[in-house]
Amino acid sequence: MKYRVSMDKKKLLQIVNLSPSEQWIEKLPNVHPMKQITYAAIIQVVVFGGMLAMFQVNQWIFST
Repeated sequence: MKYRVSMDKKKLLQIVNLSPSEQWIEKLPNVHPMKQITYAAIIQVVVFGGMLAMFQVNQWIFST
């Protein structure tokens, strides 16, 4: 039972810190580099778009 509780705490910390699981990290070297670059570029565009959207929301909220 103690092992299960410690695994739950570890999983909770992974979720809170937005860190991937070890299984996913182990699979990473097997992914083709162009696929890695494509995923990274898509994530970068989404994050940048979200940042610009939040700038606009802040401007709407704090404009007088």
